[in-house]
Parts: sequence; structure tokens; C-alpha cells
Amino acid sequence: MAQLYPFTDPVAARTHGPTVMMSGEGCCVTDTDGHTYLDAVSGLWCASLGFSNDRLIAAAEGQMRQLPYYHSFMGRSAQPTEQLAAKMASLLPGDLNHVFFGCSGSEAVDTAAKLVRYYWNARGRPNKKRIIARDAAYHGSGIISASLTGMSYCHDGFDLPDVAVLRTGRPSYLHDAKPGETERAFSCRRARELEALIEQAGADTIGAFIGEPVIGSGGVLPPPDGYWEEIQAVLARHDILLIADEIITGFGRTGAWFASEKYGLKPDLMTMAKQLTGAYFPLSALAISDRVHDAIAAGAHDLGTFGHGFTYGGHPVGCAVALEAIAIYEEMDLPAVVMDRSRMLEAALEPLKSNPAVADVRLAGLMAGVELHDKKITAQTLREAETRGVLLRQIGATLAISPPLIVSDEEIAQIVSVLSDSLANATIHKPAGKETA
Repeated sequence: MAQLYPFTDPVAARTHGPTVMMSGEGCCVTDTDGHTYLDAVSGLWCASLGFSNDRLIAAAEGQMRQLPYYHSFMGRSAQPTEQLAAKMASLLPGDLNHVFFGCSGSEAVDTAAKLVRYYWNARGRPNKKRIIARDAAYHGSGIISASLTGMSYCHDGFDLPDVAVLRTGRPSYLHDAKPGETERAFSCRRARELEALIEQAGADTIGAFIGEPVIGSGGVLPPPDGYWEEIQAVLARHDILLIADEIITGFGRTGAWFASEKYGLKPDLMTMAKQLTGAYFPLSALAISDRVHDAIAAGAHDLGTFGHGFTYGGHPVGCAVALEAIAIYEEMDLPAVVMDRSRMLEAALEPLKSNPAVADVRLAGLMAGVELHDKKITAQTLREAETRGVLLRQIGATLAISPPLIVSDEEIAQIVSVLSDSLANATIHKPAGKETA
């Protein structure tokens, strides 16, 4: 195999090569053998407008012909880059009035971590370097972003450098609540644990807390009642910045433009990617609050320049595509559409809650997780669904569903019908040896 495949066993790939996709139409993709699949996970949570949107294609082509590349270094920029920054500032919540562009979510997180250090240095508090991240979090696969990620497979074998990451508990009421503990009491306990961690480590050494409003790749975990209210109160008491990782949830996935609005977050920094261009071009953005931006600007002025950037950050083609994607989102009244689709998906999944093989069904807009009691049955269900023409994603014992935001009633019904049939068949032909979640 010429390619080293990400998040894949390289030795196994020599024997069982990848399913190679050749074309896409709407919510479906077709492989080189002619098999068509309904992609119920939007590729990697990102193909929000499907795989054949003519307007996004035309936006890319038009910009390619007019100005196929330019940078934003040293006092230069490109027109669509400037237009996108202004458009995003008008959409972003709170005082997130400034954006910095990159190419991937991992770059956005790495930039956020660097800016935390830059900000506190500019504020004259250089010891505030540590960042608190949570168990089950996924924040990327760069050096810092992988260190912030709370999954061992992103660390194993890499000997990632010590970037002063502190770890606190995940907001999973299902898995971590004590007997008889209410959601609100669980959230309060998680906040107390966070405060104890801060006090033990020293608030004067901690610069930021990073969290996904809804944990995605860690198992589709919406926050329990009161969670973000309690967490933010702790952060405010100790003057710790909040980084909202909206790489998955940004641009409508949860039924609001940004999940921070839905769950009451007031971030100082916000990372975005994926649905920003509908996955038609690699582009990410870091939103920056006024107070963080102003301190960084003053510090950079004293140093003579802001010495950070990427050759392809703010690429004019990507920005043109993003502007068109946002225009489409606005025309379709994206939050309302997502909530309508979410209600249908929730109703379709409701019968699965009584299935003895199912431990939990949870949703946040068009993000859903169906957790089983047995990981082996989960894996078998995934394979069964693929043979029936629906692509799901396994996260431990959970099957994740996050279809394109243009998914139809009929496609939602197909996804759940195939999932139900696949689960039934997997349960009947249960692999030998029980492995529980």
C-alpha cells in the first residue's frame, strides 16, 4: 500500500484494503465496485450539504479562475478572505468578533493553545500555561491538539511532548453518575472536581479549559442539565479562558448556528472547521473574543509582529466556498431545518430504546448515538449496515449517526430501518465471547 492510512491498522490494510469511493450524489457515495451507500455520518461529520452541491462547486471554480491562491501574511489578503471574516464575525455569538484562518481543525486547536500562551504573556502572567481538557474529548491529531485529546490511541507510540495538559472527567451522566444522582447533582459534582483540580494545580498556572459543547468522537455525549453553567462559574472564579471546540458542532449540527448558543457557553476562543465549507475545501477558523484579541494585538505590536500563520490559511478558494455554504445555510433556515430533521430522527429511533441490546439512545440536533451493551455486537451491526448500504461509525459500543443536513424523511427512515435490521441480525449471530461496553 502506497498510502499510510490515518486511524487504521497498517498491517491489516495490506490484506484488507480500503473501500475506495469514486463518486457522490446527495447523501450517498459510490465505490469503485459500483456499490452505493447512504453516508449516515457525513464522511467525518463534515459533508453537511452532501456530495454534489452545484453551488459550492461553482463557487470553487469561479474563484479558481479569478484568483486561485493568495495569502494573508505581511499586510496582504484576498477579497473572499476578508468577506468571510466579516460574515463570520456577524454570525458568531457574544464578542467573538475576530477570526484567524487555518486549514484543519487540528490547526485551529493548536492555534488556540498557542494564543492562550501568547495572551497570558501579553497580560504579564506567563505562568498560566496549562490547559484543562476532558476524558473522552477529541481535539485533533497535531502535537498540542493530540495531547489535549482524551483518547489513548492518539497518544500510544507517539511520545507526545509535555504541553502541560491537565485532565478532568467527561460529562457523561449515563456512564459516570452515582446511584440516585440527578443530572444537576452530577453536573455540580463535575464542577467541584474541576475546582479541586484547579486549586491543587494552582489557578495561576492554568490558562484555559477546552471542551466540545457536545462531545462527538468520544461517543456523542450531550451535556447533562446544568453542566456548562456550573463549569463556567468555576472558570470565571479562577480567571481561566474557555475554548469551545465547535469543529463538529459549528454551523447548525445541533440545531443552532453554534452549539455554544444552544448550551449557554460564552467562550473566549472558538474553533471551527468541517461544516464551514461543507467539507468541499479544507478550511478552519479560530474565533477570538475582543479581550483576547486586544491583548494579543498589543503584545504583537510591542514585539513587532504576530509571528504565527499558515501558507494556505484563509485560502481564497476555501473562503469563497465557505461564503456560499453560509449563504445556502441562511436560505434554508438551517437551525429550523435541523431541528425538524432531529425530531424525525428521534421519533424513528424511539423503538430502539426498548431493544434489550440497546443501552442508550441520545441526540443533539442531527448528532445521535445508539449505544449497545456489547462492543462485539456494535461492530457486527456496523458491518451488517454496510452490507445493506448504510455507513455508520463505531465509537466503542456506540454507533454514531450524523447525516448531511440535507437528509430527507425517506433517508432518515432508511438509516434507522437498516440500523434496526442490522442490529437484529447481529444479535442473532452474536460473535463468540461476550464483550460488554
